[in-house]
Amino acid sequence: MPPTTAEALRNWLELAVDTRPDAWAFPSENPDQPLWMDNVWYLHMQPKLKAVGLEWASFQVMRRTHASLGHEAGIDPRVAADQRGHGVDVALDVYTQVSLEKRAEAAKLEQSVLVH
Repeated sequence: MPPTTAEALRNWLELAVDTRPDAWAFPSENPDQPLWMDNVWYLHMQPKLKAVGLEWASFQVMRRTHASLGHEAGIDPRVAADQRGHGVDVALDVYTQVSLEKRAEAAKLEQSVLVH
């Protein structure tokens, strides 16, 4: 876990209403229940995305963006897949999209091979 994330979690836990070891780190309004992903999405994230014209974005779009940018930056596929919580095959086959620049480079290489 990156140090900044660990620090953010420590700060969050200092604000926690329930600090028992078995308490939810991210409880819902009912502290005995975990925070539901869809509630966070529909009540907090989607309105902010809509305000900037990105209402079409979803968790899957964010995963694909994370996978593609990580691939472009040369992040080890195993590390990136672990961050998203799935295997390398899913990371590369489902989420990673190759940039147009890389596709153009491949097309130029293909053309040079065919010409010679």
